[in-house]
Amino acid sequence: MTALGTVTAHPVIGAGAQVPIASQHVGGATSPYEAATLESPLVANALDVRSALRETIRVLRADWRRHYGEEMNLAATLPEQAPTRAEAAPRTQAERDAQASIAHGIACMRELSEQWERLLSDPEVAELLASASTARARVLRQAIALVRAVDGAEGEASMRGRSASPHAQATRLGPVDALVRHAARRSRPLTREEQATIAAAANHVTQARGSQSPAVRLGEGRPGMQLEAGEDHAVLDAVLQIRIRQARRELDAGLVLNEKMRELVAAATPAVLAGAPILLIGETGGAKTALAEYLAGLEGEAHEFVSGYGDITGAQIVGTHELRAVGDATVTEFAPGPLLRAMQRGVPIILDEINAMPPEFLKRLNRVLQLRPGSRFAVQEQPGLTIEIASGFVVLATANEYSPHRYRGIEPLSTELVNRFGSATFRVHYPDAGANIEDVPAENLLLAAAVVAGPDGSMPPGLGLAELTPLARAAFISQQVFVGNPDEALDRYRGTEHEFDEQPGLAETVIAPRTLAAVLEGVMLQGGASALTGAMERFVDGVMHTEDRAVLRLILAGQGLLR
Repeated sequence: MTALGTVTAHPVIGAGAQVPIASQHVGGATSPYEAATLESPLVANALDVRSALRETIRVLRADWRRHYGEEMNLAATLPEQAPTRAEAAPRTQAERDAQASIAHGIACMRELSEQWERLLSDPEVAELLASASTARARVLRQAIALVRAVDGAEGEASMRGRSASPHAQATRLGPVDALVRHAARRSRPLTREEQATIAAAANHVTQARGSQSPAVRLGEGRPGMQLEAGEDHAVLDAVLQIRIRQARRELDAGLVLNEKMRELVAAATPAVLAGAPILLIGETGGAKTALAEYLAGLEGEAHEFVSGYGDITGAQIVGTHELRAVGDATVTEFAPGPLLRAMQRGVPIILDEINAMPPEFLKRLNRVLQLRPGSRFAVQEQPGLTIEIASGFVVLATANEYSPHRYRGIEPLSTELVNRFGSATFRVHYPDAGANIEDVPAENLLLAAAVVAGPDGSMPPGLGLAELTPLARAAFISQQVFVGNPDEALDRYRGTEHEFDEQPGLAETVIAPRTLAAVLEGVMLQGGASALTGAMERFVDGVMHTEDRAVLRLILAGQGLLR
């Protein structure tokens, strides 16, 4: 049976590199006694109580801070006999809901605290928890060794709770990246010695990865992860939690940095820092805009943003004259638009969906794309005004794939315009592009896990990796059908007329990364795991294209996601 219809016990969701055996780094695997301790029902129950208590306190503190505008005094609130806070009667439904939620949180916190105290007072449970703590520490040391072997110190920082910069996490060669960034900012080529240093570092990383044991691989599209004899599955679980925790932080910052995204960031960074324009092309919902915003934030500055739509004018982007009252008189003043503001301030500007912008502006854009920091720009809208472009200015453009039957209002970009971007044109593919259809879609699964996971990387009840895998697989299949992947395993999702016309089996709708995240965010708001099937039913019912609705229903039903 193919992986299109199966769910593996340990799906792959990592960073796309081989990992050495843990025991090669940290004195051997977890002992059988320690493994049994970690799997003890008593320990599992106690740890569930502790986890629920921590989560309740975290959410309660956040709700308290937002509602009352002050930090919650946990010591004063926890006792059952604690006095009730005196406050005015709620005036709105939102205030009543907030007070009800806080009251419920306090009651749950007290109940869970009592359960935890009762568990600790039991000598057997206390002894097992102490042994479990030792075993857990050993597992974490092994997991950290695995992550460090792939990601370096950033992975360990993520595990220990130190919040590394998402932009720092995108690089893998450490200090040598500084050479590339510095040369790019100075718009100068790398010296021969710098090139030799970078090549040597890249070669060292390649050799190190090649020498690692193939026993454990993260994120290479395999149906599952197999551990050699003596390795503890608890180590694998800890590594997965590290990965999910890091992905959750990246998602909160705007972009999950899977292996393909890291490669795109590394390739585009020198051009961005040098002020050379960037063009990101791809299908809808594939994170083009998120990637552009990520690149715009490389230097930590705010950026300008223009969303392309058919009736936008060049004057709105460059600048226009406005009437303003000055005393008793009305005067006309020139107001710089986002393009001029970006030039003057020395910040990036994102032109989102430029192939939806009018041709008259794109003609003017040809000239803008030739400019670099230090160039002078004559403003047609304000005769006599010439500005010098400040350092830090760069154009980051996104464009949907040209497909008249799919994206309305989209025009093909002229060869003249595309040539202005030179080699800084990047195609942004959907997650898991190029993976075998029978593999677990690691990158879609990592995104799904990041959406529902807690800040520590823990998964909510009923929405673990096993439950999310069918949804990730459905998203992956829909993406591959949408882009026209000719794999025979997808033939059932393409009708005869589509095969004859050589058209994809999905014309307009796809479970893109953006859609996948939105669906799961809604599921978490509606009650978690129990709401997943209903959410998918509503998603399919909302598809306007009749044939797309039938194909998506077939895909989702094949993964057991519909009633």
